[in-house]
Amino acid sequence: MKMVRRSNGVPRRQWFWLALALAIVPSMALARSHAHRIVFAVSSPDENDWKMAAHNIPHLISGFQPDPVEVEVVAFGPGIAMLKKDSAVQGEIEQMQKQGVRFEACENSMRASHLQIADLAPGVGTVPSGIVEIVRKQEQGWSYIKAGR
Repeated sequence: MKMVRRSNGVPRRQWFWLALALAIVPSMALARSHAHRIVFAVSSPDENDWKMAAHNIPHLISGFQPDPVEVEVVAFGPGIAMLKKDSAVQGEIEQMQKQGVRFEACENSMRASHLQIADLAPGVGTVPSGIVEIVRKQEQGWSYIKAGR
């Protein structure tokens, strides 16, 4: 079988394999550096539910290493109480914040509980509606985890 050569002297078969490799290698690099995005919904005021999330989130982050991981915890309803400055889990929240975990308090729940931003633990943000935040995250491809009951 005679090999057909291009004008530059490189066989067409080699061009095919080179083109295929150039198409595959970048997609493999993207697959390895896939960012994992996880949103936790917390609506329980139970300290044990929060501690379970606080226990699982660092394991989640380390389990995906070396891939980048984004984690957001959205508290709404009675769960909003755990984001207060004086909550029993403030230490765990601070530790997770050091790992890049974001905490968001539902403003609707804050109003219902008569809480102000100044009442929240340092570094806790707010969203207009916790449930809307969770739906938007899911629509953007975030994985959803219900923490607690």
